[in-house]
Parts: sequence; structure tokens; C-alpha cells
Amino acid sequence: MDILIKKQLEQEFETYMFGFFNEFKRFSLEDFGSFATTLLNYYINNNRLPQSDKSEASYYLATLYNKGIGNRITEEHLQVISRTIADDSSIDFMVAQRLL
Repeated sequence: MDILIKKQLEQEFETYMFGFFNEFKRFSLEDFGSFATTLLNYYINNNRLPQSDKSEASYYLATLYNKGIGNRITEEHLQVISRTIADDSSIDFMVAQRLL
């Protein structure tokens, strides 16, 4: 995964997370999972991210979330979370609306 994609993912994460938190006063693991799954599937469907980079991108997003909550998630759980996101092909249209 190239550095430009990482920067875009980080920017999308920060923008979405701050906006979501300001509106709902939360950004739970479930909220993050819906965001990450939708964002990555949107990127893949629009040829902004190759399918082969999805696992790495999901791990990267999970580490950003972990950093935001004070690194409370263990490496083992980060692996499980990122694998779950990478294996999910769904798009949450409420999340997609917020991304556009």
C-alpha cells in the first residue's frame, strides 16, 4: 500500500471520527467497524484501492483507532479486528452518506 493511500485513509478516518463524535458523543468499536468496512469497500469499488491491499489497509485503520483510544487494544485483537473488517464486503449506506 503506498503512502498516498495511507494519507488518504488517515484523513478520512480523522474527518469521519471527529464529525461522528461531535454529533453522537461516541465512536465505539462498532461505529469504527462500520466506517472502516464501508470506506475500504467504497475505495475498492471505485478503484482507489486494490483488493490485494485491503488487509493491510484494514490493519492500518485499526491501528489509527487504537491510537485514538490510548492503545488499549492488544496486537492479537488488532489482528482479529482487521481480519474481520477485511473479510466484510458490506457497505453501510448511512456511513457512505457521511463520507460523500
